[in-house]
Parts: sequence; C-alpha cells; structure tokens
Amino acid sequence: MDISQKIKEGYQKKFQKYGVDPRSLFWAGKGAAHQRFRQFWAEIDFTGKNVLDIGCGFGEFGKFLLKRYEGVKYTGVDITPEFIESAKKEVPGGNFFVADLFKLDNPPSQGFGEAKYDTVIASGVLNSNVEARNLEYRKNAIKKMFDLTDGVFAFNMLGGHPQPANENDSNIWYADSLGILEYCMTLTRRVILRANYHPRDFTILMYKTKIL
Repeated sequence: MDISQKIKEGYQKKFQKYGVDPRSLFWAGKGAAHQRFRQFWAEIDFTGKNVLDIGCGFGEFGKFLLKRYEGVKYTGVDITPEFIESAKKEVPGGNFFVADLFKLDNPPSQGFGEAKYDTVIASGVLNSNVEARNLEYRKNAIKKMFDLTDGVFAFNMLGGHPQPANENDSNIWYADSLGILEYCMTLTRRVILRANYHPRDFTILMYKTKIL
C-alpha cells in the first residue's frame, strides 16, 4: 500500500466513526483549526486571490475566506472523497475535487481557469506518521505544493525545536521546525516562520517573486 492510500484509509475510518466532525480530520476541535488558520491571514491578504487549499477537509478554511475577503476564488482538494462530498454541501461558494497532492497539477478545467494559483494553503496535511519516510515525505510534499504557486505557499505542521518526542499517538509525527525551515530555504530565501502560537505547532510561509 502506498503512503497516500494509507493516509486516505486512516481518514475514512475516522469519518465512518465521527462523520462531519473535526475529529474526522484528526483535529481536537474547530478551535484548534481556527488557531492555525489565523496564522495564515495574519500574513496574507486574501482579497482577490486565487486560492488552492490542499487537504481541505470539509472546506472550513474556505468558508472563512469567502466570508472575510472580497473576490476570493477558492478551490479545495482532498484525497478523501467523503470529505469532498461534504465540503460541496458545507461551502457552496467553493470549488472542490478529489486529488492526491503528488498527482496534482494546475487543472484549469476543474479550477477557475488561471494558469497558476497565486496562493496555496495546506493546513494539517503534513502530520501523518509514515514511519521510516517521515522527513523525506514532508520534503517532497513541500516542494510539490510550492511548485503549484507563483505567489505564496503557506502550511502548518506539528512539531517544534528541539523536536518533540512522539508520545502517545502513533498516527502523528512531530517535526523539527528548524530542520523544516532550513529545507524550505533551499527552495526560496523568502520564508517566514511563525512558532509563537502553540508549543507543538508551527507555520511556514514560502514566497516566490510576487508580492502579496
């Protein structure tokens, strides 16, 4: 079984148990998700932006964007079909489809027609424990998602510095935030690290040439 299939099946088991609920996304609650969302809009003005939300779950971030900002074009993708079907009902102003991030290009036929997304977001996507390949998996995912934008890619991840120990949840892997930052800076020198909002979570924003 490949990594993507394993991750999808983990989410599907949660969905079967909890339905449309933050616990299906491995979140403690909506408050935990919103705390992380705030790190994105503290740095990014989403007005008029063409946004791709990878691992969108039930579209909660899109719901916030469409209420708070004018002219947002929001596309959400997720590997779990059950999440996408729910998101279409929860966020009628968004555009949603099922996709594996490693097979994702820029599909104008399923999006809003632009050649590139100027803002790419990934919240809670890079936390799964994939055992021996944890760091390699995260690096490959970061590069893939950064390649999808011509503006900014912003993501959060469980972890910190020094790297927290994985304690009771075998589904989660905690990253070394400075190690991840160092890798991101091999892709672009324009990087922001936000690590002041939670003891075991951090946010990184990676910019290309466009000023947002």
